[in-house]
Amino acid sequence: MFMLLLAATAHGQSITEHIVVKGNTLYSISKTYGITVEALQEANPQISGTALSVGDTLLIPSIDHPAPTAEVQPSETTSPASVDAGYEMYKVKKGDTPADLAKAWGFTTMRAFYRLNPDARTDWKKGMILVKPVQPGTFEESPKDSVAITAGSDSAVSVELLDEVQILGLLPFFHRDYINETPLAKRSPLALSFRQGMELAIDEVNDSTRTVGITFADTYNHADSLRLAIERNPLDSFDLVVGPLYSKRVMEISKHSLANKVISPLSKNASINASPLQNAVVAEEYQWQAIIDLVAQRQEVAVLMANPRRTLIVAQSSAKTEAAMSGMFSVFNDPKVMKATEGWKENERLVFLDTTIHYDLIVYDSDPAFVLDVLRNLRAGNASYTWYTIENQIVDNGITQDNFAREKGVVCAYSSYIDYRSDSAMSMVQSFRERFGAQPDEYAIKGYDVAQFYVRNLTEGTGAYRGVSLGFIPNEQGKNMYTELRVFQDLEWRKMNP
Repeated sequence: MFMLLLAATAHGQSITEHIVVKGNTLYSISKTYGITVEALQEANPQISGTALSVGDTLLIPSIDHPAPTAEVQPSETTSPASVDAGYEMYKVKKGDTPADLAKAWGFTTMRAFYRLNPDARTDWKKGMILVKPVQPGTFEESPKDSVAITAGSDSAVSVELLDEVQILGLLPFFHRDYINETPLAKRSPLALSFRQGMELAIDEVNDSTRTVGITFADTYNHADSLRLAIERNPLDSFDLVVGPLYSKRVMEISKHSLANKVISPLSKNASINASPLQNAVVAEEYQWQAIIDLVAQRQEVAVLMANPRRTLIVAQSSAKTEAAMSGMFSVFNDPKVMKATEGWKENERLVFLDTTIHYDLIVYDSDPAFVLDVLRNLRAGNASYTWYTIENQIVDNGITQDNFAREKGVVCAYSSYIDYRSDSAMSMVQSFRERFGAQPDEYAIKGYDVAQFYVRNLTEGTGAYRGVSLGFIPNEQGKNMYTELRVFQDLEWRKMNP
């Protein structure tokens, strides 16, 4: 099997594209072209962590280094092909384990083994291709397990990776102990599911490369219970704090001197992004920004093709709308803006839109009744439009698949999405069933993803990660910005190509 190589010339520089084939890893590709893994990841921001898929096209940031013409991959009948003078390919056999191979190949730590073969940590199986040092001890490890990461636009800092991680989970339990049963009592079974998901993830990441421990403390929904939980479990004894779940308690802990250790896992309180806390929930503004970028891109193409296209923004009149129009929506050239007052009579004008123009529709409101009223009026007319929405606008908001089925190519910016047909989802579900004897709900899956990412971030330096449900791309303040665009086709949300 041969790799397909495409070369082009732009501004006098040689640009090489590499088509991923079976057995490729980021490290093996980087060694082939004489570049670093970091340079390869920087040139291909679409890569989620270290995962590669057969058929992916990677841009090789090689200007002065000539691209090879072909590389032979090992098969069942060939001997391992040389990667370079110091490495060769190895096919995993029945009975092989990462620990056994690491020892046989002269690695001093399992982390060093996984740095060379990152896919072996999460996708170990017979027949997979590994990169093996020809001589024991030839793989250069990073000193003291530290990793350089970018801080700001043009500076670099060294962040020490941990071999041991201690987590404090601040979650509400025992809702029957509340004086009065209230709607907030539902947080207790939610927290139990989230806890089970975290426990499963910690079982999986606890291996020979690291030790992960977790302590849970009950926060109820009271300031005193949170204070006592922290007094009994001082935050300086932990590397990571997950919780609380109630917004009031979240804002209280944000005033703690060690608030930068705290992950807010589920709260959508907009104030969190202005606090020192890290936030696993993606703020609405980041989802809208992904939509804005897509609309702007499509309109640029429309101008080149001389196809009339215009942004249509429909909202209920409010200060939030005014701020958006002067802020993130200001990038649109001459958008048509319709603000509905009480009674929404203004929406009736949508029936009479210009039929010679294609409209990029943004309904800037979270009221599901208002969103559906806008769509009803548009359907009553003959104008062509594409509806763009965000996860926060439609999920758990009463807008069902039936509404999407009536639209053509509706696009949504998602930050959490579960594809139950994926290998990662089925593996997690099966493991959860075996451990707890039950089916994981969405909160168990979120707890699993949160624990997986933040432990990997502390122990491996993972900066971007796509879990079973959640994706993570934290900014410098620890606020998650992950979004992926999906289009509704054939009664399902399909991920759009980058």
